[in-house]
Amino acid sequence: MFVRFRRHFSALTVAAAVVACGGDSSTRPTSYPPATLNQALAELSIPALAAGGASFVGVDAVAPALDPSSCPYSASVQSFVCTPISESGLTVNQSFTLLTGSGGKQSAFDAATTDAVRANTSVAGTLVEQGTMLDVTGQQELTLSGLVSGPHVLNGTSSITAAGTVADESSTYDVNISVSTSIANLVLPVNETGSSQVWPSSGTITVDVNGSIGPVSVSQARTKIEFSGTSTVTVTVSGSGLSKSCKVDLAQAAPECV
Repeated sequence: MFVRFRRHFSALTVAAAVVACGGDSSTRPTSYPPATLNQALAELSIPALAAGGASFVGVDAVAPALDPSSCPYSASVQSFVCTPISESGLTVNQSFTLLTGSGGKQSAFDAATTDAVRANTSVAGTLVEQGTMLDVTGQQELTLSGLVSGPHVLNGTSSITAAGTVADESSTYDVNISVSTSIANLVLPVNETGSSQVWPSSGTITVDVNGSIGPVSVSQARTKIEFSGTSTVTVTVSGSGLSKSCKVDLAQAAPECV
């Protein structure tokens, strides 16, 4: 887990972080080829924790991509439990579960019957890095379904809290912030070549933030991003007496809601 706190932030970096499968596509395949485990896990690596943090508070909490070779099957929990990762005072625990269309758990991936993969990630500890000390707690659950016949649909939630002191180039300030992220019916079109990029054809990502950053109070701030199949998304920002909606092209180097 790589957690960083950036003093300057933009509401739209949430979208750029979430859509790791970015790029424009005007055509949609009519059938979906059989999924592989590596493909499904790659699509599950879209980082809701990072997206939520980056939206308003600048906390990058990027969950490492799931690696099947580091996640042996555990019969006791009927899931694949990954080797914990520790860095800068934080420990990340990850696991994933293979599911049939009826919700039954599987001990091995089968392209004909594995219809969904559910991934769980948690992070806890005290981040100590270059004058920064933050107590961090976070959890995330993502489910990618539709693997057998398509479309691939991503749903999930995450939450992260960070409290402590942050130092930047010129000052030190207190932070006490909580971020919740919800991914609803994010449809991921087929990447036919494996290298071309596509945008989610529909679905939403909603981020709610509460707390304080130095003297600035953030109360019930919400960012909602709606996808429609191209790099241009609808973004609605509300909270603290502010409400605005705009179209944003995420293909730009520094997308902004202006």
